[in-house]
Amino acid sequence: MFCISVTSFGQTQSVRGVITSEGEPVPGALVLVKGTQRGTVTDIDGNFSIEAAAGETLVVSFVGYTTKEVAVIGGQTTYNVTLDLSTSDLSEVVVVAMVAK
Repeated sequence: MFCISVTSFGQTQSVRGVITSEGEPVPGALVLVKGTQRGTVTDIDGNFSIEAAAGETLVVSFVGYTTKEVAVIGGQTTYNVTLDLSTSDLSEVVVVAMVAK
């Protein structure tokens, strides 16, 4: 008798989810598969769909929020991510005022 083992690692699957912050959807958030050129942007309701394989990592980012990384697990197709507001970006803001005479 011969046994055949099939592994799903490396095969992409469609994964989807919703990006939120404080219970509200985040439209326009960027969802990338780390180390690849594959990416998408969330719609007005914070929804996204992207092709990713088990073992890859989704990187979710949006201006003013802390970037999050989520590992893709084989068999799991829904990933809902909550972004936290980033307070460190506020220290990088410089205000310049000029007075015209």
